[in-house]
Amino acid sequence: MKTKRTSILYTILICLPFLLGFIGNSISGHGLLDSLYAAVCIYVMELQIPPENALAEIARWTAPLMTASGVFIAFQKIRRLLSNRIRGNNPNSVAIYGDSAYISTLIDKLGKLGIQGGMDDLSDGIDKAGRYVILYKDEQEGLAFYEQHKKNFQQGKVYLGLETITPQSLQDSNLSIFNLKENIARMYWNQYDIADAFASGNLNLKIGIIGFDTLGQNILTYGLLNNIYSPNQHIEYHIWGNSDEYQHTHMQLQELSPDQVIFHDDIWSKDLTIINDLDRLILCDESKHNLEYLSKLLTYSTCQTIHIHDYLDQTLQSLFNREGVVFFGSAEDIVNIDQIFQESMLADAKAFNHYYAKKYQNCPDTEEAKEEAFRILDGFTRYSNIASADYQKIREKMIGILKEDGETVADTVMRNKDLLSELEHIRWCRYHYLNNWKYGVPSDGKAKDARYKIHSNLVPFEELSEEDQSKDLAAICTMFGIEEEVEL
Repeated sequence: MKTKRTSILYTILICLPFLLGFIGNSISGHGLLDSLYAAVCIYVMELQIPPENALAEIARWTAPLMTASGVFIAFQKIRRLLSNRIRGNNPNSVAIYGDSAYISTLIDKLGKLGIQGGMDDLSDGIDKAGRYVILYKDEQEGLAFYEQHKKNFQQGKVYLGLETITPQSLQDSNLSIFNLKENIARMYWNQYDIADAFASGNLNLKIGIIGFDTLGQNILTYGLLNNIYSPNQHIEYHIWGNSDEYQHTHMQLQELSPDQVIFHDDIWSKDLTIINDLDRLILCDESKHNLEYLSKLLTYSTCQTIHIHDYLDQTLQSLFNREGVVFFGSAEDIVNIDQIFQESMLADAKAFNHYYAKKYQNCPDTEEAKEEAFRILDGFTRYSNIASADYQKIREKMIGILKEDGETVADTVMRNKDLLSELEHIRWCRYHYLNNWKYGVPSDGKAKDARYKIHSNLVPFEELSEEDQSKDLAAICTMFGIEEEVEL
């Protein structure tokens, strides 16, 4: 790691005057012990042997500098260690470990709550803090670091940054996973949603994505999970990029109808006719090609709305400043504290799960029971609840559009309960389809079989029983804080 390399380099620099002094004194004919002792003394500006050659002279001047530097660094470490210990007593403090380029931005955003973990801990232990963030460039290092210090992390919640490992596959209840590329996608659809199309009644849209690495895949996935406004909408997602793995691992995409995902084998420049017909084009290539593509599109296409991932952190926005061009995902936006800790979303997800636990599992109506009911969930079910909470922002925007003068939010929700309930079922189905579940009736007569990924409720809303339809309405009421249950 970078920290270890820096430590090794500094140790070499500290020892260099000693080596030069020892060699210089030895060359001048002084004995072994005298040369060693004199080389040590120069660090405190005590000359036991006057310099008699260039090596000894260099050692004479550099050793006090290394001494002063060492004292300064030691003072800085002690000061920072004491500061971290004081901050660690705050239950909201956050200790951050890793070598990601985003760590400094995160610490700046946390202000007095941020602790640079590992930089100052002279005992090589884990800093005391209310929460911990592990963010390495190499996610395998992050996982190994967490596993190594797992016992020390029991005193606080741990947030681990991953990019390729899906959170549903991890079962540790003390571990919350965040993905910076996933956060970009979430924030993108929250900021650049299609609510205007819903308001105008035009939900026949064509959206293109160029670049289909991790970011492009997340943009598509969260678009499919969150762009749900009507059972009759028809949104086409056109994809240019290497999509083989995504297609092979997402085998139920055809079930998302009437929305449609269309993968193009040719490079985008061969499909300009399709691109010119898009309502929005999103450039997600994770390289310098993004600007090259933007330049060519502005020159040769007639696409009116182009959104580009700002991997250069706004440095070139002014050069491409024109109507219809939008930059998103700067470093400042990526390191979003709300998205990393997901406190409001997790609160909604826990409330959503607690409702079902109370009604169908005799769970007590207490805060402790709510936390425990969420903690014991398997990874898939936990993130299904999180996906529902994530979609709440779309529901709220819809309610804002549907709300009539004089109505309360509860009034608008209940007036549109049929629509909202059906959309919640569509969202629930999509989450399952995107994780390769399909319709099926388990042999034991239960509703689902997680081993074979089959569920008897993966059917159109109108084919559900009244009891199952009422569950979707209950989910809506829970999210909007409507306590009374109203029959469909």
